[in-house]
Amino acid sequence: MWGDSVNFDSMSVLEIEQALRELPAQERLEIAHWILEDLQAASLGEGITSDENGTAGPILPDYSARRRRIFGNKVLPNMVLAARLEERW
Repeated sequence: MWGDSVNFDSMSVLEIEQALRELPAQERLEIAHWILEDLQAASLGEGITSDENGTAGPILPDYSARRRRIFGNKVLPNMVLAARLEERW
């Protein structure tokens, strides 16, 4: 695409941005697509899982393990049901 004449190691972010703005629109889109694919591939190993629909989602914390750590093995009452019993209909 650029040949061997461009050295990005010695360029600042602003210089790289300016060089990208000077490219034709089609090449800018190809570069943007490549960067997006690279970022998505990098983020797959950082806490992203796939749900039952096949879409990516974050790894949720283990709430039951947290509850056991805080309260031990006590059986906690369902506070929603207790509140419903106290309400007047």
